[in-house]
Amino acid sequence: MDVNKQGVFPIHDPDAGIEPGAPSVGAHAGTVYVGYRISMPEKLAGQDLRRRSFASTDMSGANLAGSNLAGGDLFDVNLSGADLTGADLSYAEISDATATKANFTGANLSGARIKGAYLWSANLTGADLSGANLTDANLTGANLTGANLTGANLTRVNGLETANLSGVIGYPPKS
Repeated sequence: MDVNKQGVFPIHDPDAGIEPGAPSVGAHAGTVYVGYRISMPEKLAGQDLRRRSFASTDMSGANLAGSNLAGGDLFDVNLSGADLTGADLSYAEISDATATKANFTGANLSGARIKGAYLWSANLTGADLSGANLTDANLTGANLTGANLTGANLTRVNGLETANLSGVIGYPPKS
């Protein structure tokens, strides 16, 4: 994946698997991939994508294993079936995302905003969700075995009764 001198990805880079998926692209500080489809997801594994915006992007099935997405904007992104094993998503904005059957095994989601996200059947085994805000998220059928929920905001979270909570740290929250 080519990175220019400023350390940002070109907005359209077929070699990196980033293809236009919508007629308009928003812009704010850093690289923005609004409305794009990541078509060659294997090229994103292990990448430094800190503080980048992928808002409203279709990243379904993407291989982001080991990638650094800390502080990134993944608002309303589609991560269904994506592999985020060992990824750093600390303090990322993941609200309103759809991550059905996504794999977050061992991922760092500490301090992340995951409000209203749909994590149906997601694998969060061993994930660090300490201090994360999961208000109104849906965890129906999710696997949180060994996950760290210390200090996480679980207000109105749906589906916890069907989630695997074996060995979870910090749940239920102490009163």
